[in-house]
Amino acid sequence: MAAQLDDMNPGISLTGLFWTMALPEESVEVDLGKGRAEFRVERAKIQDYGTFVNSLFGGPSEPATVSFEVHWAGRSPRQRVVDSAGEMEGQFIRNAATMEWSATTAKYEFVSQPAGTSSSLFAEIGHERNGAFFRDR
Repeated sequence: MAAQLDDMNPGISLTGLFWTMALPEESVEVDLGKGRAEFRVERAKIQDYGTFVNSLFGGPSEPATVSFEVHWAGRSPRQRVVDSAGEMEGQFIRNAATMEWSATTAKYEFVSQPAGTSSSLFAEIGHERNGAFFRDR
């Protein structure tokens, strides 16, 4: 088993929410009619914890940034899902995704290959309503 090289993430909030951070609304563009979406982030501030265990317990960290660009495209099958018992419904489009990214610290930088060299085994975009939003129809 390979040793973990790094663990970069936005940390754990006081509510216990982890690996999640707010990003500007303009980071996302979606056109469900055309089956396309884009997600772009440039130099989002996160922390480099070194290891997962150190991250989990809020150990020492160093400032880092991440940038990424993800594209979803395709007009493959559309599927409507309704789960009244689970209070969820949605319209989903199976398609393909490509991604490129980078992560930078004061000491080093990780950089992926260009998006055109990436591929996906499964990708999907859609619109979902659940919880209180499911009941508010």
